[in-house]
Amino acid sequence: MNFLKKSIITRLGTAMFAISLMALISMISSVIVAESTQGDAAGINLAGSLRMMSYRIVAETQQYESIPSDKALARVLDSIDEFDLRINDTVLTDVIPEGKDHKLYQVYQSLMSEWQSVLSPRLKMELQKSPINGAKNLEMLKDFVTRIDHMVRLLEHSTESKIKLLSLVQGISLLMTVIIIFIALYDIKCNVVEPLGQLLRASKEASEGKLTARVYYQSDDELGLLGTTFNHMAGELSKIYADLENRVQQKTTELRDTNQRLQLLYKATRRFNRDEDICRRLMPVMKELEETLPIGPVSVTLCDPSQPSSYRLLTTQQQKRPVDCMQTSCSDCIVPSLKNLPYKSANFPIQTREAYFGELTIAYPLASPLTEDQKTLIETLVDNLGTVLSLELKASQEQHMSLMEERAVIARELHDSLAQSLSYLKMQVGRLQILRKKHQSEQQIDDVVNELKEGLNSAYYQLRELLTTFRLTLDQPGLRPALESTVKEFSDRLNSEIKLKYNLLPQSLTANQEIHVLQLVREALANVIKHSQATEASVRVTQNGNQMEVCVEDNGIGLPINKDTAGHYGLVIMQDRSTTLNGELKVENRESSGTRVILTFSAKQT
Repeated sequence: MNFLKKSIITRLGTAMFAISLMALISMISSVIVAESTQGDAAGINLAGSLRMMSYRIVAETQQYESIPSDKALARVLDSIDEFDLRINDTVLTDVIPEGKDHKLYQVYQSLMSEWQSVLSPRLKMELQKSPINGAKNLEMLKDFVTRIDHMVRLLEHSTESKIKLLSLVQGISLLMTVIIIFIALYDIKCNVVEPLGQLLRASKEASEGKLTARVYYQSDDELGLLGTTFNHMAGELSKIYADLENRVQQKTTELRDTNQRLQLLYKATRRFNRDEDICRRLMPVMKELEETLPIGPVSVTLCDPSQPSSYRLLTTQQQKRPVDCMQTSCSDCIVPSLKNLPYKSANFPIQTREAYFGELTIAYPLASPLTEDQKTLIETLVDNLGTVLSLELKASQEQHMSLMEERAVIARELHDSLAQSLSYLKMQVGRLQILRKKHQSEQQIDDVVNELKEGLNSAYYQLRELLTTFRLTLDQPGLRPALESTVKEFSDRLNSEIKLKYNLLPQSLTANQEIHVLQLVREALANVIKHSQATEASVRVTQNGNQMEVCVEDNGIGLPINKDTAGHYGLVIMQDRSTTLNGELKVENRESSGTRVILTFSAKQT
């Protein structure tokens, strides 16, 4: 019976088989009883007719006794023969059991024996006598009829027994069927409906996210196995969800920490690039780093790359204001008391490939060593600080170099223009002194004086141009803004727009080349205003590979024909700048009218 406990299908199949078996037994028993009772009614009727035949024989015998005749005798003999046929008829013998121990068989055999051996011979013998003793025959047949009645009752009882047996079998089958159905329904209710209800309830709760739902049905059958599997699945899902929640919480914490670190790096980068004292830039970052990570105090030792022995110490926890502190209103680094806890420290150098700027010292509790992420954050912060300090150092050096280069340019400009003019004036003064000592004519002396005046005016003009050039206020660095400002200035002086075409790649010229180009353009435009009587002018600066071309054109009167321009100071100055640039200067008349000044040179050669 153990296999029935392990399978609902087996139990339901067994119940269906039992119900079918009960129905089959009922049908088979009905068939058997129907077969066994077949002919019982005819046999009972035939047995009952034996009583009638007995009374008929008595009546005909009495009739023959009262009125003897051959016809009456024949009727009596026919009745005796018919009785003999009926008692031996197969209809009657078929319903008589064949078992010799059966009471009905014994009664039938007794009647048959008595009829064949006693009554039939005696009746035939009495009919041959005269007179017939009718009373004796009647008495003899009455006893025989009584025994026939007993046989009939036995036949009826046998048939009734078969019918009762059939009723009993069908009743038992029906009862067993009802019991089996009740047991099956009870089993379905207890082991199918209730477990399915628990499974549906648990499934609905699980679909709503309640993974604590469980199936409490315990059995070895299919639904029990399904419930156990569901409970195991729900338990595993609960573990998975709990693990996922822990991982999500962990990832959320990591993302929050990463976001805090990114914000710290972003704020630190912005603070590092401010134009403030290094203490005002570093201290808020150091304090935020101390709050973000479970560390402290944080200290920074800064030194000058050119003077390693000179350093400056910044720390987030000190009780007195540093001696070199220049911010008396700031108290970011001052704390009321120091924490006397056991700490370890880690040093992170602040450096780049070019220079060493100091180190960042991190103090952290012994129980909480720095993690790799924390070290990466600190190293990134230190790298950013080193990069900012390196850029500031480079900017300072570039500013110093720019100042030195600017001074060199000013010195060269003074030498190329004003110094040459002053040298020329000095030579003319010496010549004037010689003429006076030799008491030369006044005409020669006046010529020298006129040349001195012209040279002095030229020197004054060059000085004014230099001052104008070096006093230029440019909104943006570079040659193009300077040319645009120059073109605007001379357009106002010319009372006409001067067109500018600029087509140079960025960083094509050095600062010194830009100064020479600017000065040459200014000199050319100055000549346009002073000498050309032009109404239109243009400046074109173009590039073809490494070759630069500067062209200044006007629509003025042009250069005089067959006039020597070697002594023209403006042209001399432009020629000197062309020579300085290792270039070639051309001054020529245009085909239509006006003058064209063309300078060609190679980029970044000086």
